[in-house]
Amino acid sequence: MPWPERRDVSYYSGHRTTHPVMESPRRSGSVSPRRKSARPIYRPSAVSDLITYADYEDSNMISSIPERDWRLLAALARKREENAERDRLADEFHKMWREEKREREMERCLGELVQGRRRLHQHALRGQLLDCIRYKDHRAKELMAFHDDRKVSRIIDNALEEESRAYLAADRRSRQHAAEHCRRSVQFIHALQREEEANKRRNALLRDTSQRVAISNALSSWESSLLRQEVAAEDAYRRAHAMARVAQTDARATRLARERDVRVRRARRLADFTERLRDAVKIGQM
Repeated sequence: MPWPERRDVSYYSGHRTTHPVMESPRRSGSVSPRRKSARPIYRPSAVSDLITYADYEDSNMISSIPERDWRLLAALARKREENAERDRLADEFHKMWREEKREREMERCLGELVQGRRRLHQHALRGQLLDCIRYKDHRAKELMAFHDDRKVSRIIDNALEEESRAYLAADRRSRQHAAEHCRRSVQFIHALQREEEANKRRNALLRDTSQRVAISNALSSWESSLLRQEVAAEDAYRRAHAMARVAQTDARATRLARERDVRVRRARRLADFTERLRDAVKIGQM
């Protein structure tokens, strides 16, 4: 029996079974894979199954089926085939969509892994850079402290050297003054000795003169008085000269003592200045 035509299929549209259409996934930013061409899979027709089954039941039933029922059966069979094909395509599409989603997840995880490794590498580089900066800063501070210590040590050494030079110069001057005072004292002692020798000679001369006067008795009183006056004048002159020398020596000794006091005061002021400089250096180091 020939198959009915499809011009009255719309009549049976109210009897169509509604198939739940699965919601398609949202479109992602990634490129969707190409759809594979769906090859038609051979499936036995439901009408032929019915006809075969009906042949076993009763061959008269087939002849008794009206043409309208045949059309309805053909439409139902085509609808079932279309629904089956739609379900198969939807399953394949969802399978491809799940594979694409899994690939996107793998790509995203791989990207996150690469970004995490890059962040870890950048963090390590940043830590190394910070360690290098801290080391250079610490090294610069140590070098600055070392240079400051060298400068302070140089200043202290220069101050101590100047102080020692000043002390040595003052000591040398004091020794020179002491030597000069000793030399003048020795000269004064030699002068006193010469004066004593002169007095001895004078006394000897006086004794000789007195002996000569006593022995001769020929000299007159005027000559004797003149000789005594001359001797007294000479004695007074010598005494005045000796007293002048003693006064001059005392004046020089007083002047030397004053100069020594001035040098001592200067040395004390220099020592006080050096002590203040040391205290200032210590406070600056603290």
